[in-house]
Amino acid sequence: MQTFDYMQILDTVTTQLLETMDFWFWVPLVFWFWLYRWFYRASYPIYFKKLANKRVKWAYVPKWKFYWKPLDTFFTLVLSIASALPAIWAIMKWLPVYPWFYGFAVSPLFILFALLLRRIARGKTAKLYQAAYFLEYRKACYECDVKSALRNESDIQNRTFWSFTKKLKNAEAHGRLWKYVNAMAKSKKIPRDIYAEIN
Repeated sequence: MQTFDYMQILDTVTTQLLETMDFWFWVPLVFWFWLYRWFYRASYPIYFKKLANKRVKWAYVPKWKFYWKPLDTFFTLVLSIASALPAIWAIMKWLPVYPWFYGFAVSPLFILFALLLRRIARGKTAKLYQAAYFLEYRKACYECDVKSALRNESDIQNRTFWSFTKKLKNAEAHGRLWKYVNAMAKSKKIPRDIYAEIN
């Protein structure tokens, strides 16, 4: 019965793979763009759920998907480790005295970079939702001023929250939540002479 030396096969495959790295070592770097898009467009509800628990009114949480958090961790770790490939290539190219797998030593740095990228992406998403909420807030203030009603900050905040949530739920039901929030945040139809701050 023929036996296989799995370690020798693995070593051969690894060697062949490393020899071709001149042509594709840069590919993992492209995936950083997609990781940023994941943080910015898909996994932000993880962050927003924490904010909503702290009663931040603009933090609208879409229908919760249980797999967001595990995927968030998985994508961050896999990409951080895969991004060590250019470091492995650099070691093989310019520091051949060191074993190629030393390149993985930079993975913790890439994990830190991924966490920074996540923070930036979620911060950008938060600003988008804040701008959309603030537009709704100013509309509520304007309606109050037009009716010459005495401003009650608590009432305006409640009306804004109710209106904002209702509109976003409707947009989400029609599959256009992201487009709607973008349109609100970038809207030029801002009521005149209304200055307010969101607490």
